[in-house]
Amino acid sequence: MLSATAKWGFALILVLLLTGCADWSEFSRRVENPYPGDVAVVARGNTLYVAQGCAVCHGEKGAGNGPEAARLPVPPPDFTNRERMITRSDPDLFWAIVRGRERGQMPAYAEKLSENEIWDLVNYLRSLYQ
Repeated sequence: MLSATAKWGFALILVLLLTGCADWSEFSRRVENPYPGDVAVVARGNTLYVAQGCAVCHGEKGAGNGPEAARLPVPPPDFTNRERMITRSDPDLFWAIVRGRERGQMPAYAEKLSENEIWDLVNYLRSLYQ
């Protein structure tokens, strides 16, 4: 069951996405990771990472060295790089998964994954640099 904070966060995400006035800075101020460090969530995120084909670009271990990475105009991020990852907030990672990346480098997952699944992925990505 989702906490009250998670329910409000999900409602905010839906409103922002449906109204088309989604603004990352507003989003990042209002949303918190409902499952930080939860081992079961990280395991589900790992399963999703594999099932969604993230490793094709991001690499098996998330180092940005997947088989398609060299073909991209901008290299995928290295999720194992602690210095880089501590500069990215959980809402920032969530937002990137929801909206995708410019020029189609990464598809948007807003309509492919549930909010909980996206948080599972965020928590898995966090585990890669620990």
